[in-house]
Amino acid sequence: MHLATSPPRRRPNGLTTIAATLGLILCAVVSPSSSAPVAPPVHLSPVPAPGSTVYGNDISWPQCATSEGGYGLPGPQDSASFAVLGLTDGGSFRANPCLASQVASVRSRHLWAGAYAISTYPTDAELVRYGGTGTLTQQLRRVGAAQAAFNLATMARVGLQSPTVWVDVEPSKRTPWSAVADQNNAVIDGVIAGYQEAGIHAGIYSYDNAWKAITGARSMPDVPTWVPVGKASKSDAAARCVTASYAGGTPWLTQWTDDVYDFDLTCPGVTGQAARGNLLTPYLDVRLASGSRGSAVVMLQQRLGAPAADGVFSPATRASVIAFQRLHHLPATGVVGNAEWRALGAGTGTYTPPVPGVMSILFAST
Repeated sequence: MHLATSPPRRRPNGLTTIAATLGLILCAVVSPSSSAPVAPPVHLSPVPAPGSTVYGNDISWPQCATSEGGYGLPGPQDSASFAVLGLTDGGSFRANPCLASQVASVRSRHLWAGAYAISTYPTDAELVRYGGTGTLTQQLRRVGAAQAAFNLATMARVGLQSPTVWVDVEPSKRTPWSAVADQNNAVIDGVIAGYQEAGIHAGIYSYDNAWKAITGARSMPDVPTWVPVGKASKSDAAARCVTASYAGGTPWLTQWTDDVYDFDLTCPGVTGQAARGNLLTPYLDVRLASGSRGSAVVMLQQRLGAPAADGVFSPATRASVIAFQRLHHLPATGVVGNAEWRALGAGTGTYTPPVPGVMSILFAST
């Protein structure tokens, strides 16, 4: 995701109880309507409705201007409901140069915000500076904790709050990982411990080959995982939600890319398992605006709690729509489309509810 050094394209354990519960309910994903636009429809509520899969993007130094060392790639799409911001410039102890402006942009859009950071094996100079005394394992754990402390200081400096930081474990050309898995795991353990001591949860971002090469295919089934599928599709990313991750547990987030955007989705159990059967589902592709009439307007008015559902999209109906959109962090256009219908419950019916609090554990509301 983050360094373009791997087939999937670049990119524990305070959550044990929640992760174990989540593993029991991650079982299926129902994709949005095939007639949906290329940019996936997104539910933008501060607290996603049960039955909705939530979409977003991750961004970091590649989205910085070329003058800042980035590639000038675009930021989160208009349809995004969350953003995961990279704290580093592709390595440890080096901050993302445009993180402050990215945080400001995310905050101005009131997106859910998360954070991730590359972790790497230390250079000789870093080992001397941060490792201290004792065995090599003890020194490596201290270096890992120092990486976490550096990233937390970066977050504090730019005003970014995130209850979870994803530890990005993948190959690094600048500072290659050791050939000894136990040494690499000592660094990772130190990073996780550093976050936990600061009251921050930790998850892992990696992919099968990288995780095996770096950690020796270490099993950490209770650790939340974020799983990339590379240059693939939304359906491919959704399918990964129901198979064990590189670390053994079921994923919490999955990611795919088109080489311009990194797209992400929350897996069922984080925001609930979608299912069919809701009475509003037939109206998913119906667009309503001032002057519209008919049964779709009646259903809309009933769901919005209008005193009289007369089937006429009046100024009063438009005002109710705008109030609903603002409440759910949707563009306040007064026009009803796919996102509004989904926010009202279309596309859902029976569902597995989300684990209480998981969304707020992964992201901070802005």
